[in-house]
Amino acid sequence: MTTVRSFLSFLFLGVWTAFMVVGAVTMSVLQRDPEVFRRAQRTWALGLVRVWGVDVRVFGAETVDVSRSYVVMANHLSYVDIVALFLALPIIPGFLAKSELTKVPFLSQALRSGGHVVIARDQHSSAMQTLNKAAEEVRGGKTVLVFPEGTRGDTDTIGDFKKGGFHLAKSAGVPILPVGLRGSRSVFAKSSVLVRPGVIEVHIGQAIPDTDVATYEAPEMVVRVRSQIMELSAMPAREPRSSSRARAPSTST
Repeated sequence: MTTVRSFLSFLFLGVWTAFMVVGAVTMSVLQRDPEVFRRAQRTWALGLVRVWGVDVRVFGAETVDVSRSYVVMANHLSYVDIVALFLALPIIPGFLAKSELTKVPFLSQALRSGGHVVIARDQHSSAMQTLNKAAEEVRGGKTVLVFPEGTRGDTDTIGDFKKGGFHLAKSAGVPILPVGLRGSRSVFAKSSVLVRPGVIEVHIGQAIPDTDVATYEAPEMVVRVRSQIMELSAMPAREPRSSSRARAPSTST
């Protein structure tokens, strides 16, 4: 039964995504309105949670000033995080996405049409150029969401943060909006192939003012934002790997 549910979940994900991408791109062209696709992303997310039996609950959305742009930062537990954030955030964000995702059918078109920022993390110069371009778009009014851990966690803990999103916020001169996610790993764990019914809570914190973002150095801001996200997600810091493993001699020749 689990195998059947898993197959049906992924079948619906693929069919629904393809249908929404093709339909939204077509309507964007016909209406000459790129915002059609951005708005359709909420409809896509809503269709998924209804079929999967996932309840997304939002806290703190009333504190967000929808008239301005942000760099949103959230912990990352599951692919379902993206679906939950499309529904929870009062501003539809563009995501800072790794370039490997462009190899997924229909997702490549969705990333381009949705105004998301694709970054090649293994190419430093290219990544910096992409961040600089993203900063221009954020200054122009786009809100971008970053998962500063860089990848999904396999435990309910908060890993180390990468600094790229913080440089983006400072370069763009916009506030950082911290967000804590709870429950999404239980819905769709990193090691699982099955989306389970459940509850995902999205806790939106107080934005860190752009004046503070401009004043603080990146390492200081990392500590501040990580602390807020740990509080919002009710999750502790991830324990570092043991020093004994780090000092283990190499067996290669």
